[in-house]
Amino acid sequence: MKSDTIVAIATPSERAGAIGIIRISGSNALKIAEEMFSAKGWCKETIIPNKMYLGKIKTKNFLDKAFCMYCKAPHSYTGEDVIEFHSHGGIAILRGIVREIVDRGARPAEAGEFTRRAYLNGKMDLAESEGIADMINAESEAEIMQAFRLMSGEISKAIVEASNHLLEAASNLEAALDYPEEVAEDVITPTLVELKKAKEKLTKTLKDSENRRYITEGINIALAGLTNVGKSSLMNALLRDDRAIVTDIPGTTRDVLKESFMLDGVKINVFDTAGIRESQDKVEKIGIERAKKAIEGADIVLFVMDASLEETKEELSLYEYIKDKKHIRIENKGDIVKYPRKADITIEANTSKNVDKLISLIMKKTGVEKSLNGMMLTRERHIYAVKEALAHLEEAIKAYGLVPTECTLVDIKAAYASLLKITGEDLSESIVDKIFSKFCVGK
Repeated sequence: MKSDTIVAIATPSERAGAIGIIRISGSNALKIAEEMFSAKGWCKETIIPNKMYLGKIKTKNFLDKAFCMYCKAPHSYTGEDVIEFHSHGGIAILRGIVREIVDRGARPAEAGEFTRRAYLNGKMDLAESEGIADMINAESEAEIMQAFRLMSGEISKAIVEASNHLLEAASNLEAALDYPEEVAEDVITPTLVELKKAKEKLTKTLKDSENRRYITEGINIALAGLTNVGKSSLMNALLRDDRAIVTDIPGTTRDVLKESFMLDGVKINVFDTAGIRESQDKVEKIGIERAKKAIEGADIVLFVMDASLEETKEELSLYEYIKDKKHIRIENKGDIVKYPRKADITIEANTSKNVDKLISLIMKKTGVEKSLNGMMLTRERHIYAVKEALAHLEEAIKAYGLVPTECTLVDIKAAYASLLKITGEDLSESIVDKIFSKFCVGK
């Protein structure tokens, strides 16, 4: 029979560290800890939950000085009795303790099993569980913030608000069908209002999530312009490092150079492209084609112009190529302006003058500042569920009053069920509970 008590090393176990944490969860967690751990005040009758006890942990082969904490069900991460050992972080020590715990009746936990138990025991919903995984795997501060919003229930709250409007609409119609004598006749107007409120909230949620890739993958910035206008100097200024080769020889950059840096917790990917011009050089022509592809795939294009030189037909032609994309016109070499351009900003790339202002402009133009401070869906599963719910909801609104109530209910329930995929709740129980709480049916 499979044991209901599980154990795992909760800290990275690939190499030794100063401290290692071992977590046990299940009905036998406390019993196993009592057998292995000894400390002053550590016995079943006197143990104080959530208190750290300093003592000794004993296995068949060694002793270690360690801390132990008992979290009593249901007030624990998993909702079960939980024990945590904080021992020295040697790999052999941790594995030896785990072996001893397994020998005493626990079993090794499966991947994600502690969080799965927390979800099954009502300690968190499905979306919050995913937030924990996202927190662990986050590679930028922006990802951490969005993962925290997911983990702490902010995302679930927004989904629940929309779900509640659907639930109100469904319970209105369900009760009107099943208990006509108990329910007021006029439920048409308030039901339609609830449906429209749900649609408004879901539409806004999707709109706010449009820039989610900025959080998960970063912002892609392409530097575009003619040869020798200072694109590589600007790249170095953005990176605050000499990554790109800078010379006064036109065509020095012959390929797309990609570098990344972190800015206010967001990953910024900078693509320094080859200067676009007519060229017979085979290698340079390949670089120009790659530059065009980088421009097409960029979130924003920085169009760099040399203010010390006259505007040319080539420059005008290149601007026509990128003008329909989100872009910033940059007048470079601001210290020797001879031919002013119509620009969004003037900089000196070689001295980094006004580059900080340019960065602020980039953040504003891309909308990343709003993304950082707002609530958004970053998981494709959640995006798909909301889009699916919206499709059903729009159908319900479109056909409302034109089809039998039962048909409208089918669409409303389908929309509601789609949203419940995010939080992992139960559809039928929710509607039944809502009906009985609101209409006092069966009194």
